[in-house]
Amino acid sequence: MPDWLEALQADWAWPDLNHVGRILAAVVLGGLIGLEREVRDKPAGFRTIMLICLGACIFSLLSEAVGGADYERTRIAAQIVSGIGFLGAGAILRDRHGIFGLTTAATIWAVAAVGMAAGFGRLGLATVGAFAILSALYLFDAIEQWVGDRRDIQEYDVKTANSDDSLRRINALFARAGLHVRKCTYYEEGESLNFHVVAMGAKPNHADLRFKLARSDDYTLRRS
Repeated sequence: MPDWLEALQADWAWPDLNHVGRILAAVVLGGLIGLEREVRDKPAGFRTIMLICLGACIFSLLSEAVGGADYERTRIAAQIVSGIGFLGAGAILRDRHGIFGLTTAATIWAVAAVGMAAGFGRLGLATVGAFAILSALYLFDAIEQWVGDRRDIQEYDVKTANSDDSLRRINALFARAGLHVRKCTYYEEGESLNFHVVAMGAKPNHADLRFKLARSDDYTLRRS
């Protein structure tokens, strides 16, 4: 057989079943994580997360195929981490209300590790890692919401009569409602004092206080 034909056959050699299994594992595991992101309507959804996991797997397979010494193999695979960093940075958004997309960026970073584990044939590690990611996204989300509901920050603009104890009464009002005053500023307006209060506490406590202020004769809630 001519050398050029042997070279052509080598170039078109199909992956063995072992490699196919690794690729399929990356597709399935990445798809499960991507499905969770898609259901929650996140920027990186089903196809994106699945492709990231698949790409990391294929890069890992290539590093095994074309890398010579062990050092060369790990050096090629290590570039996956750098490349994923750019994708993660693109998922993070910032505006005047805060920073968004950190969880999506962390998911991209973690799912690439799952793809690499699958690519290097560590299917057990890849499976456990994928379900650990899903657990963090599903189970710990409920804990995060529970904590967040109790650390909800809201702003109040309250108008009351101008007296020597107005500030004390405002602080006592929020304390009785179970809210922590983080910031309180005020200015005079005729015979009244206008308070701008930033308070933190549980959402039900905020709702109860707003209801009381709406029915109060001593205070006027000027803006929700």
